Amino acid sequence: MVGQVGLNGVTVYAYVLADANEMRVRVSADDWERLGLSPGQRVRVERGGQAEAPLLLAAAEQNPPVVWLRLVSLAARRAS
Repeated sequence: MVGQVGLNGVTVYAYVLADANEMRVRVSADDWERLGLSPGQRVRVERGGQAEAPLLLAAAEQNPPVVWLRLVSLAARRAS
């Protein structure tokens, strides 16, 4: 998906790849600085006007002029 995404209340234009386990969000380096996020932080995500469950920013891969954010679920996993 390409379009507007809300990250902690800040709207950015982003490219989003999501599956059941994680979400990867590509933002510009300028937007990354404006967001003020850091790995280990809880992030509120809004897509298409709908709020999603909070996610954990597991990693931020900086490849100027973009930054890839790897967001994972905060839900506890069941022990097997």
